[in-house]
Amino acid sequence: MYQDFTAIALLLLTAVPLAAVAATTFFYVRNNDRKTPLKREDFYR
Repeated sequence: MYQDFTAIALLLLTAVPLAAVAATTFFYVRNNDRKTPLKREDFYR
């Protein structure tokens, strides 16, 4: 039971930030009017 709980906790700790990053990048690209693909400089603004 303890191992199952730690496995779920580790899965959530890794999945939640990944989902947040994926959602933010998705909405950023969707709301972006430019048709150019994302360049590396765009992430440092």
